[in-house]
Amino acid sequence: MCYSIEVQLTTSLIIIGFSLFYYFYYSHKYKNDKRTWITRFLTVAVLGALFIGFHQFFEFLTLVTNNIWVYKVGLIISVSALYFLLKSLEILSNRKVHSWIALIVILAVSLQILFSPMTFADKSFYVVHSSAFFWIAAFLLLFIYWHVCAFKIYSETKDDKTKKTVILYMLTTIDIGFILSALYVFIGHFIFSVNVCTDAPSIWCTFSTIQAFFIPYLFYRLDKAFKRNNTPKKNTVKQTVLYLVISFIVLILLILIMPLFNCLTWKFIFP
Repeated sequence: MCYSIEVQLTTSLIIIGFSLFYYFYYSHKYKNDKRTWITRFLTVAVLGALFIGFHQFFEFLTLVTNNIWVYKVGLIISVSALYFLLKSLEILSNRKVHSWIALIVILAVSLQILFSPMTFADKSFYVVHSSAFFWIAAFLLLFIYWHVCAFKIYSETKDDKTKKTVILYMLTTIDIGFILSALYVFIGHFIFSVNVCTDAPSIWCTFSTIQAFFIPYLFYRLDKAFKRNNTPKKNTVKQTVLYLVISFIVLILLILIMPLFNCLTWKFIFP
């Protein structure tokens, strides 16, 4: 049976509800905190989570209305969450990683989404994205770039507790949901015909609901164990180009293995 409508509504309400609760709770907690950066981090991190939640809600509306424009707006909302993810990394680390690059990628893929024919369907507990290759590629590119920058910051951090907090930040903001959904998709591909290309994005967004339950521990660690760099830093142009090249290479490698799952075709890219 197909429960995708109910699941998308439930997960969207969980993500949006928890995000708003955390925002108001921690805003009150840090109201008089001398660390002004932590309230900015909270705001940006919550916005990123809200955009994922709104994407889930738009998937719900898409299935209810069967409207392609509602579907397209949902895709644009979801990829926009990556800007806030990069911005949160900048605030947390006090290091500019040129999050504005995400805005260029988001604008480009948004235009492609708006002016391209697209199709979708519901299956099991998620939405099948049958013609959203460039959206997926843009999302993954920014996702990989964020990881490259985060691991660089991790490698330069000297304090062990702070290093562990950086890893915790990565896990609690997006990676726990990604890892669990990747395991589900990989196993599901061989057991009940989950399609890596068309099914994985919605499954990932659905699993991202789990992130909400780990946020209190992240802020506990930020209070007790995190030592933020007091000196502002900025990635050089050379570093930024290198990290983008690495991100593109990883993305291309991921695309190259997709044919192994019999799902990447020219029809998928250009419907």
